[in-house]
Amino acid sequence: SIAMKLYIQNNVHQFTALLSYWYRTLKVDDENPNAFIDAMQLDDAQEFKYETIARPLAEGSIQYGRTLTMDEFTLARARATAEYQRRKGSAKKKGGKKKGSKKKK
Repeated sequence: SIAMKLYIQNNVHQFTALLSYWYRTLKVDDENPNAFIDAMQLDDAQEFKYETIARPLAEGSIQYGRTLTMDEFTLARARATAEYQRRKGSAKKKGGKKKGSKKKK
């Protein structure tokens, strides 16, 4: 079912976030600290869920040594979402076209 697929996908993303955290923290690859998550080749929707749900849950559980409460998760997700939007906004300013702009012929 679709619900089961999403449940499994979300758990895989959270597990990946745990591994990615330790990959970066233990400096497994100083030249490319995001190599682990880059290898996942997430599409835009998956990347958004990973960055704003899986990663805050995983890193919060490492920080607190337990599962986050709903209040802790809500705060962590809000911070992660703001950071994600800031990062995506600055990436667009550096090289991408403005959304909705069309090339004139």
